[in-house]
Amino acid sequence: MEKTKILIDTDLGDDVDDAAAIMLALKCPDLSILGITTVYKDTVKRREMVEDLLVQWGRTDIPVHAGRGGALMEVPGGVAEEPLQYALLETFQNDTEKAFLHIPPKEGKRCGESIQPAAETAVDFILETVEREPGVVILEMGCMTNLAQAFLREPERMKKVRILAMGGAFFNTAPEWNIICDPEAASIVLEQSENLVMMGLDVTKYLKVSSERVGRWRSRGSVTMDYYLRGVDMFQKKTGYPITLHDVLLAAYLIDPRVVSLKRGHFSVELAGRLTRGTMVDRSNYYEIDPQVEKNFYFAEKVDLERFWDVMEQYF
Repeated sequence: MEKTKILIDTDLGDDVDDAAAIMLALKCPDLSILGITTVYKDTVKRREMVEDLLVQWGRTDIPVHAGRGGALMEVPGGVAEEPLQYALLETFQNDTEKAFLHIPPKEGKRCGESIQPAAETAVDFILETVEREPGVVILEMGCMTNLAQAFLREPERMKKVRILAMGGAFFNTAPEWNIICDPEAASIVLEQSENLVMMGLDVTKYLKVSSERVGRWRSRGSVTMDYYLRGVDMFQKKTGYPITLHDVLLAAYLIDPRVVSLKRGHFSVELAGRLTRGTMVDRSNYYEIDPQVEKNFYFAEKVDLERFWDVMEQYF
């Protein structure tokens, strides 16, 4: 069976679900990671954290590129404050307590040492990969700034690319973090993509990890799992938040598409409004019971928790 080739765009360093999604993709024999790009705020530091995770898996062959840190349009008050989950990145900056740097370096690479130069090379890499590998699937695990730049530069090339993105809320008017960080970028991708599937907070919020499951992970005695769990411990100590595997649903869906039920829709991103900026607006005909939608856009309507955890038990 031919492997599904994927490219991951991530804001790893805020929450611990990005790392879990990358680990699931690394472990699944049906997926092949062609590269990883980082997005939002300190993308160079995020790249270092991704590189360090890959070191633990012996996968330094996977290229990692830093992307743009700022939003396409910096709006005063656009993001009122840093999220509490912006925790691991802050901890990582402190050399005495780095979030994911715990295991001695392998293959001659020092912990935290960057492979790539400190430049925004993510968009170039995305476009080169899409051209070289037309069947690649992009997993968007952060705000869509890098993707939007790729669309602005090469719209014809990008519009056919298969994209799976975590973001938005489709049954609620609340802005979701990945969208509100760069609403203009999300708007560009939603309007121009012809092959986009989004997993919204409506379904991903159900993917909370029980303390019993974390306990079973601890009992494995796995070096890579212990590495991940140190990050989990730091995240929970810093935020008090439960572990919720939002981004992992993207990889799980590629492994078993039955983990979610999709619905076709037509949505736009609201770009104005004190309370509504960054929300997903349904553009279908609300007067119809079952409106016809021409746009090739799908969003997750339900998640099959049993199937999701079956995937995790098998590969994570």
